[in-house]
Amino acid sequence: MRKKQEDLRYQKTEALIQKNFREMLAEMDYQQITIQELSLRAQINRKTFYLHYASMDNLLHKMQTDTMKRFLEPVKDAKFPADLEKIVRNCYAFSESADKLDEKILNSKGHCPIAETQAESEDILCFDEDYDQYPPDKRLYLIIYINNCLTGIYRQWVKGGRKEPMEDMIQLTIRLISHGLS
Repeated sequence: MRKKQEDLRYQKTEALIQKNFREMLAEMDYQQITIQELSLRAQINRKTFYLHYASMDNLLHKMQTDTMKRFLEPVKDAKFPADLEKIVRNCYAFSESADKLDEKILNSKGHCPIAETQAESEDILCFDEDYDQYPPDKRLYLIIYINNCLTGIYRQWVKGGRKEPMEDMIQLTIRLISHGLS
């Protein structure tokens, strides 16, 4: 028997949910979108939505993950900490090329549990050999630290209207991730 995700009907419904979510996000803030309204627009039953996602936060997390995968593609072979500048520079460059909706998806905040981050621990492979001393569950904290610093600084820059020059933000982000407050 085929997995649900391989079923063409499942894929079409998934695409329909995501398309309507993007359209709604273009019109309103994430917190205003409800499963009921999204289901009505997509012309699906609410139960069908729940076959795909446990909550709106899970849908947002999926959309953010998909957007981040596109962002990470150019730096997929980068290693931390040696390639930190390349990674940070790519983040800001991606933001310049991303459409407003991708930016809104990345900057929307849901309530995704940390356990979902663990499920995507293939990202942990992006460290230099020096980090082999850390067991995989400890490397997860390094990923969370870097991700939270980078996205937090970036989100604040966008929220503030991008007043600071991008190059200044790249250097500040690198400095804060590398050295913290010291």
